[in-house]
Amino acid sequence: MNEILASIGWIGIGAMAVVAIGRNLPQLDRKYLWYCFMAHVASAFILIWLTEHFFDGGDIDVYYYYGEALAEYVRNNPRRWGPEMLRLMFQFDAELPMPIFGTPGSSTTSMIAMSCFMMVLNAGSEFGTGIAFSLLAFTGQVGMYFAFRNHFPPAYRTRFLIAIFLVPSAVFWTSGVVKEAVALGGMGWMIWGFHRWIVCHKRLSALIWIAVGGITVAISKAYVLFPMVVGAGIWWFWHHSLATKGQVAIASKPLHMAAACVAAVVGMFGLGELFPQYSIQSLGEEAAELQERGQRTAGGSTFEMGDPTETSLAGQLAFAPLAIFSSMFRPLIIEAHHAVAAVNGLEMLVVKILWVKTLYNRGIRGTWRLLRSSPVLVFCMVFVLLFSLGVGLTTTNLGTLSRYRVPMMPMYLLVLLMAVPLKK
Repeated sequence: MNEILASIGWIGIGAMAVVAIGRNLPQLDRKYLWYCFMAHVASAFILIWLTEHFFDGGDIDVYYYYGEALAEYVRNNPRRWGPEMLRLMFQFDAELPMPIFGTPGSSTTSMIAMSCFMMVLNAGSEFGTGIAFSLLAFTGQVGMYFAFRNHFPPAYRTRFLIAIFLVPSAVFWTSGVVKEAVALGGMGWMIWGFHRWIVCHKRLSALIWIAVGGITVAISKAYVLFPMVVGAGIWWFWHHSLATKGQVAIASKPLHMAAACVAAVVGMFGLGELFPQYSIQSLGEEAAELQERGQRTAGGSTFEMGDPTETSLAGQLAFAPLAIFSSMFRPLIIEAHHAVAAVNGLEMLVVKILWVKTLYNRGIRGTWRLLRSSPVLVFCMVFVLLFSLGVGLTTTNLGTLSRYRVPMMPMYLLVLLMAVPLKK
């Protein structure tokens, strides 16, 4: 009964939110908003079923198991254990009533704490908790929608809505108790904050959205913050240059370009201090360690990436083209070993077709000319390239690659769908 009540409750909350959000939106936009919401709800059920019957367990089972065990302590003594769960969620030292899976202060223990709170709220309902996390990701897509919706011509409206709301992997792999759901939610809030700062000049509200989104990303997938910071700096520079000069000429705006670069560098080093494992000094070692760990794991979807003995950043960057290619184009259809991999391969096949159509009709120069005319597309392109590099260097399994790259997929497809010429 708890499963039914919790699921219906969250679906009802989500539906009311969609009605409220879509009240003043155009009919087409409102329709896609509903499509996205319904796809997330359906995927939440499917992902739990697949985890139990197809994937033979995984991270989701870990979060549910330890989350429910800790939830029992919170139910019995909320004043004692509730604050400790909060400390655990925000990666501070916490006193726990039992040993749990994961390194203390990691994103895994943060997810266990979040699962604990949701299991308390949902009376132990796994489906209700999965839908709640799915709706968190949905709010991130809504944030992207409001940030980007006025930047593209009406003729491209359907393409824009598909990219933001209906990229299959971005919906499916964020519809449950997974880090990607939390990360996508926080990313969307950050992007909305960037928009309010750069375009609307609403500084205070922008900082609030960026801070809340940044913290949410930090406790789930902290490495996402690095390409976000660099992309935001480039977005600000590009928007300011086009608004004041009508073009982006670095030579004519050296101070603004320098300011954007300084802001990006300071942000990178600041994030490196907060998250030492992702600092510029540690990136080479971290990538090599993950490559070595991945190559020890045998499996049909495992592939070699980089050189685990090369621990310098410069040495790892030698594999940058291969890493970016893997993130942006794999798996190939011939690399699919089961049904889920085949779906991922089909999605990447569509991506390849879009690339061919774009380059055939526009060429490299024409494509670049189109992309550089839009600060939003430049931001998306910078984020996708940097994110692809990081994920590609540190992932050696095609299944996890399809999941880990999810945060970039809406922006990746947005760039591609905006670049493909309309039919005459």
